[in-house]
Amino acid sequence: MNSEVSYSKKYTYIFVFFYLCEGFSQGIPFLFFPQYLAHTLGGSYDIALWLVVYSIGNLPWAIKMIVGVFNDRWGSKKYGQRFPWILNFGVFGGVWWIMMAFYLPVNEIYLWLTIYYFMTQLGMAFADTALDGLILDVTPKEKLARVQGYTWTMMFLGYGAGGMLLALVFLALNIVPALFIVTGVLVILSSVFPYLVKEPPLEKRSSKEFGLDLLTIVTKKRNWKVFMYTFLAGIPAIMFLNFFMYVVLIGMGVIDVSETLLTIVGGGAVDLQAWSSIFYLVNGFGIIFGSLIAGKFGDRTRKKTISYVYLVYIPSFLIVVVPFVLLTGEIAPLIFGMIFLFLLGALQNALTVVNQTVRGDLSKNYYPKLKSTYFATLVSLANFGQNVGTIVGAGLFAIFALVTNSFYLIFFFVSVFCAVSLLLSYFIFRKIDPLDYELRS
Repeated sequence: MNSEVSYSKKYTYIFVFFYLCEGFSQGIPFLFFPQYLAHTLGGSYDIALWLVVYSIGNLPWAIKMIVGVFNDRWGSKKYGQRFPWILNFGVFGGVWWIMMAFYLPVNEIYLWLTIYYFMTQLGMAFADTALDGLILDVTPKEKLARVQGYTWTMMFLGYGAGGMLLALVFLALNIVPALFIVTGVLVILSSVFPYLVKEPPLEKRSSKEFGLDLLTIVTKKRNWKVFMYTFLAGIPAIMFLNFFMYVVLIGMGVIDVSETLLTIVGGGAVDLQAWSSIFYLVNGFGIIFGSLIAGKFGDRTRKKTISYVYLVYIPSFLIVVVPFVLLTGEIAPLIFGMIFLFLLGALQNALTVVNQTVRGDLSKNYYPKLKSTYFATLVSLANFGQNVGTIVGAGLFAIFALVTNSFYLIFFFVSVFCAVSLLLSYFIFRKIDPLDYELRS
């Protein structure tokens, strides 16, 4: 379909702005809500309960394929196939951000954070699904990896700018509701600009033809290989970084973890947010580096690039805890933490960018008229993997906390789980025919 429209450079700017604001919408809950809980609840919060809030709040990213089906089937002759869906769900999510600024009772804060988290992500995830379809509609294959690299880089910059820097400033000034309002306004604005992207003309298809194509998504064997590889690759994406940051902060003497309760022992909530901001800034530099490198090499060869990333990333899970077990003091954990945060950011996002590119290629190749549905299904599975990983991580944490007081040992067991998940994902990826996604000379 992208051959029917010419690709304009301004489209890249529109896409990256949307992803930047999407980073705000995802990064503030993930990076800031824990510190906000500690700030609001007197210096401590329940890690296991927070992970449940996080998992529920992110469920929309696991069901986003629902709207993919609709925006592949219905659109507007006047406004296009994708834009109406982007605008309506973007405004929906933005409104919930603004509502959170005016009502968030402290005595029910876990409940209301869960509600707001879920509703803001529902709007963002469904708008993102339609935007992904738009990107696949208009972006030539030879530009896809670089565009994916740019958009994912900007999304994680939004993670950092929203979840770290702005959150730190607004928390220090004690004007957190204003942060929620700003985020809501940006989300709404980012959903308006895709109107400027010229979409391909609507295609008329019979309901029977559409339904038969839709059915094959779940009946074809080749799709299940893609589904399993995608789901397993998503499991360690968020959970591992969460736990590793606890390892660094414990080593530095900033926090203490007893059973499942995290307590700030060095400073207050603002100090914890400051350290978290520094860590995610370093991780963000790694993310940018990994995104750009993966985009460049992914546009040369998909298979080799993704294989190299897998084979470097998998053993990394098993070695990052070693320095923290052997070394003492506050400086050594900080130094090793910074190094590993950069490397983990680069590896995780390199894997994400190339995986997203491969999934985009498979979507175009397998289902040219259902590409948004198929791609959204794969992204939903990746996000579902993240949610499952987080829930399983919380479960492993709670179980092992009953038998050992060593957070480092608990982290090692969680790391093994992450490594096995990624290894299985790689083995399944190898079973997919490279001709279905690889560039042809």
